[in-house]
Amino acid sequence: MRDNLIIGLDIGSSQVRAVAGRQNNGQLDIIATGKSNTSGYLLNGNIVNINKTSQAISDVINQIETVISGKNKDYYFSSNLSGSHINVFLYTSTKLRKNPNDAVTEKEILELNEEAKKAIAEKNPCVLHRLPIGFRVGSLPETMEPVGQIGDRIEGDFMVVTASLDKFELLKKALRAAESEHIKGGNLYFSPLATSSTILSSEEKQEGVVLVDIGSGTTEISIYLKKRLSHATVLNWGGDRITEDIQIGLDISPEHAEALKIRFGSALHKEIDINEIVMIPGIAGRKPSPVSVKNLAIVIEERIKELAAIVLSEISKVTDPANLRGGIVLVGGGAQMPDIDELFQRTTDIDTRIGLPKADSTIASIAEEIKDPSFATAIGLVQVYFDQLNDVEEGEAPTTQEDQVSGPKNGGGSKPPGIKSIFNRMVDTLMGGSEDAGEYDA
Repeated sequence: MRDNLIIGLDIGSSQVRAVAGRQNNGQLDIIATGKSNTSGYLLNGNIVNINKTSQAISDVINQIETVISGKNKDYYFSSNLSGSHINVFLYTSTKLRKNPNDAVTEKEILELNEEAKKAIAEKNPCVLHRLPIGFRVGSLPETMEPVGQIGDRIEGDFMVVTASLDKFELLKKALRAAESEHIKGGNLYFSPLATSSTILSSEEKQEGVVLVDIGSGTTEISIYLKKRLSHATVLNWGGDRITEDIQIGLDISPEHAEALKIRFGSALHKEIDINEIVMIPGIAGRKPSPVSVKNLAIVIEERIKELAAIVLSEISKVTDPANLRGGIVLVGGGAQMPDIDELFQRTTDIDTRIGLPKADSTIASIAEEIKDPSFATAIGLVQVYFDQLNDVEEGEAPTTQEDQVSGPKNGGGSKPPGIKSIFNRMVDTLMGGSEDAGEYDA
């Protein structure tokens, strides 16, 4: 199983990115990558043109398929789900005990888990993840190992991630249509859970850290404390909003605004010479017009300050920002903006770094390509698979919080490990309120 080739598929509002990777001496080795444009097909992470989206996904899968060897084999891919329709909340389940002086058993914890699963599913038609984040027995402190403790009641806290059922079904339909003869999938993860597996260290999660994934249509904010996901939200805020501001502020076309942002953009206008000018081509042979690069940076800086303030507000809902010793970690295409980490740090007064995926490649061109925060989610989708697989092989319950969805029943040799074996029957992922709803086969 460790030699399996797994494909991570990150579906974003401007591009769909894919990577194919395998484990090599405990390290993630990426052997193929692919990209395809999705601009105009997704809006704020939501599919608005299913045919074009399916074609973009299919194009990326074909790019991967032309590179990987062994086309007589079947390979497995997992993909992400995001968008402002995602809701993350805490759910607490309580069970009174008949014999308070008896040690808590595994059966009692499993019963509590099942009661929580049923109660959550009754109110939410599409639950992506249900993550146990702590148990309390009687008046004892919170623990992840309640078996053997003594008390009159058991409480379990679960972080629940839900989605719009309509949008979830639409994405499944697009993925099913894009499958190839030898590359099939079934797993769906809430994007930050996958991204964190390759970006954040265990120490950062323990000490408190904020992961900010800046895409073109959305920004995902997830906060970890004591190794547990404590809060997450998805904003209808992305790089496209900066492009719109540039277009309006500098009175240029959307195409020129995007090009200026990518080629000359900076998050700090004070670093730009006031005399630096870029000439914008005129329409239909008209004279080019000058644009100040400093003015460009002023527009960008104001928008990013706004985002940094929103992130600080989200942090304040959960904890004192001073408690986040792991700081802020920026990923996604928006994290490529020069000086964005410095601006975030100045605005929030929280240490900030750019997150680069923990992966390498024996192919020089790919090794250079994936040193990019925009590949964090695609690589994370591969990494989280192997993280959970390793936990199963070692016979231990995993320390990561990500749930895994069962893969297609009729889809090949790279079927992911079962949920019950991974989590020792303590964690399940519910898809559409059904154990099988996460699978692509009808």
